[in-house]
Amino acid sequence: MKFEYNFVARWVVDGFIEINSQRSSFNVTYVSDCLGDLLSALLLINSNCVSKDDGLRTVTSCHWNSEPCITTWNFTLKSNGILHVIVKNNAMEGDGNKTDIDTECPYDTLLELIILKVDSLIKEHGIVGYKENWDHEFPMSTFLKLKNYLLNNKTYSLKEIGDEYGEIKKSDLRNDIAILYAD
Repeated sequence: MKFEYNFVARWVVDGFIEINSQRSSFNVTYVSDCLGDLLSALLLINSNCVSKDDGLRTVTSCHWNSEPCITTWNFTLKSNGILHVIVKNNAMEGDGNKTDIDTECPYDTLLELIILKVDSLIKEHGIVGYKENWDHEFPMSTFLKLKNYLLNNKTYSLKEIGDEYGEIKKSDLRNDIAILYAD
């Protein structure tokens, strides 16, 4: 398995994903928040990151708009931790969708591959640099929850303050930063 996601110019990313010898390449622009949408789709199917009350799902998707191409990612998590991944591209309106990837792999393996790349991306460009290159904020809280899951295999530690009428959740900034810098 391989995943590349690299800035090649301001507002332009080139990359590809390869799973089980099936490959999908992409050239995307800032028109949509591609990385944020991908991480959110992976987060929403992870019961260690999202509770049923907060929107846990077994099926998610995201769309990467790159004027005029659209790459569609579909994820279905099976009960045994296996993820069914479908990646489709349509080159031009009316061309129909071309399925580049339709395969299964372990969720944790794919997540680790993507988080490793995202981790190197944010460490290379920084939070402000990322925003300047992409025109969307770096998906920090989603990234931290997923990276924490990979490092610690548990839910992100949050304190709940208040009562049944006004609960507020807090994270520890030192812990947030420690996870950001962890290798």
